[in-house]
Amino acid sequence: MTFLRYIIIQVFAYALDMGAFIFLAFIFKDKLVLMNIAGKVIAGIFAFFLHRHFTFESTQGSKKTQALRYFSLLAINIPFSSAIFTIGLHFLNHPTLVKFISDILCVMLTYWISKLFVFHLGAADRSSPNRTGES
Repeated sequence: MTFLRYIIIQVFAYALDMGAFIFLAFIFKDKLVLMNIAGKVIAGIFAFFLHRHFTFESTQGSKKTQALRYFSLLAINIPFSSAIFTIGLHFLNHPTLVKFISDILCVMLTYWISKLFVFHLGAADRSSPNRTGES
């Protein structure tokens, strides 16, 4: 169930990411990698709050610690995704398709890291009545 909630939130976050990318790429045509980064930052802020409260229901832990971990993950994910994006642009001349492919490659990795290290609950938090124990 957690993975399904993650995917639902990611679809909305991805709409923000892709929408910002397309809009900004239209305005700044020669700055595609920077527009990719801008879209990810916008979507990352949105996704953090929804993943914390909805996906992982992890409101028991420190919000500051979770935010630091999440945005550290985002700081790693953005260059990784941008590197795949840049490489993909050498093979395909369709930036939106290349962005979509590079982002799909990063989704599973980001999910598992988020689940295990960002929104991970300690033993005391698992007994909270808000948690169902679902994976």
